[in-house]
Amino acid sequence: MRKYVLAGIFAATMIAPAAAKGGMQTWILVCAKSLAQSECNLTTASRWYHLPSPQPGGSSPAIKAARAKVGQDLEAGFYVAQEQFPAGVSMGERGKVFKACDAEPASPADAQEAEWARRGACLR
Repeated sequence: MRKYVLAGIFAATMIAPAAAKGGMQTWILVCAKSLAQSECNLTTASRWYHLPSPQPGGSSPAIKAARAKVGQDLEAGFYVAQEQFPAGVSMGERGKVFKACDAEPASPADAQEAEWARRGACLR
């Protein structure tokens, strides 16, 4: 138990400064209901939408509006979720594929990245 508390404190000290500095990169995800919410993420979502500007952590009016917009066209058997990362923290090389709102989105490097990119869009 103590290990988990220490890991949580460590993660908070690493993420909080980045989040305060630039907000959170936010994605609205559409996942199949057959997929547990804990498994819904950028790589497993049927569709994903990147918000063009960093948002506060949690749920801002822009995030609520984006979720509502995506939810309007939601097909039966799917649900809407969101994923956030601190704006100043790198998602790694593969993470560039998910930044659809960047001025120069990354070109997919392989078939897997091409599939992820195909499922995404910039949500304005």
